[in-house]
Amino acid sequence: MLHYRQAKKHWSDLPAWMTVAVVTILLGCTPPRTAAARNPDSMTITQDQIESLHASNAYDVVATLRPDFLHSRGRESSDPRFPGVGVRVYVDDVWYGDANSLRGIPIGQVEEIRFYQSYDAQFKFGTGNTGGVIQIVTKQ
Repeated sequence: MLHYRQAKKHWSDLPAWMTVAVVTILLGCTPPRTAAARNPDSMTITQDQIESLHASNAYDVVATLRPDFLHSRGRESSDPRFPGVGVRVYVDDVWYGDANSLRGIPIGQVEEIRFYQSYDAQFKFGTGNTGGVIQIVTKQ
């Protein structure tokens, strides 16, 4: 008769190929790290960067330095008739408009521009921001 203690095995008793397979599967299930995840500063446009461009409005700065901020972030519906979800703009934490509204923000008033991905945008600004948020921080 086999006793429980004798039947119990340690993980190090597994064949090497099985250990490699488990590690490979676990690594394959982790989400890829984007440039923004590796470098949080890639989600921010600083005042030094803004001033170096000599642009006239916030849209020109974003379009030049971080054009990805302006792109649609997927769909709220699988129906192709519905357009993609656009990014929303907040100025000093107050909703301002869509991406085109950046054209009406003179660059002389802007201290910093930040982009929040969908999950961060929903947490900081509330629901309805699934396309992400461009936050404009003005000079005080």
